[in-house]
Amino acid sequence: MTPGFMNRFYVPKENIGGGMIRVTDRDDVRHLTKVLRVRPGEHVFISDGEGRAYVAVLEGADARCASMKIKETLAEKVREQSLWRLALAVAVPKSTRFEEVVDKATQLGVDEIIPLITERTLVTGARVHHKMERYRRVMDAAAKQSGALFLPCLQEPVEFDVLLKERAGSYDLRLLPNLSSNSVALKDIFSRFSGGRILACIGPEGDFSPAEVDAALRAGFQGVSLGDSVLRVDTAAISVAAFIRIQLGRS
Repeated sequence: MTPGFMNRFYVPKENIGGGMIRVTDRDDVRHLTKVLRVRPGEHVFISDGEGRAYVAVLEGADARCASMKIKETLAEKVREQSLWRLALAVAVPKSTRFEEVVDKATQLGVDEIIPLITERTLVTGARVHHKMERYRRVMDAAAKQSGALFLPCLQEPVEFDVLLKERAGSYDLRLLPNLSSNSVALKDIFSRFSGGRILACIGPEGDFSPAEVDAALRAGFQGVSLGDSVLRVDTAAISVAAFIRIQLGRS
């Protein structure tokens, strides 16, 4: 049975066991039965956000719970075996647009989301920390809508200079979209990329400071251009994630 021809839905692994899958959140039940319009007897592709997937058939549902019987357990995927993995480090904007980044990045299969604090970021790391639970709820909702096989790893907020010094070196390809002259077209980067972990850092409104750009280039980042337009933070982040997914595919 081909999962591509079924509705896709994310269910936490705690609700999967004993040959059954149970959806116990009222909003999730409503989404499954009213939005996706899954009816008893219909098959659904279920993922647990950790690489395990199932084909299940809806046996019954009321306002409080939907029960599905597992018909097939699909081959487990391991995130580390993917040809490429993308981490998005995004300067958190003052508005609620970071929630859009989390939502769309989850749908696009981003592996890691890092809230970034830069010189020109207007919000503090403490403020971002207080919103992390909200971001996780947005991520869960996006996974349920898209049936994402993996949930992104949502990291705690980090200062840009700390990211450069302590974490950037673990990535195989480091990208810095920015407005300076030290940038090449994004598509040209991937003509010679053979796979591995990718880190793309998205700056705040007004871009990274010149000192930050210089520090990133010294740390092995490649400056890339996203075109002639000046994009908002959320637009730039989503554009990079979508481009990489289309360019490299998903394996």
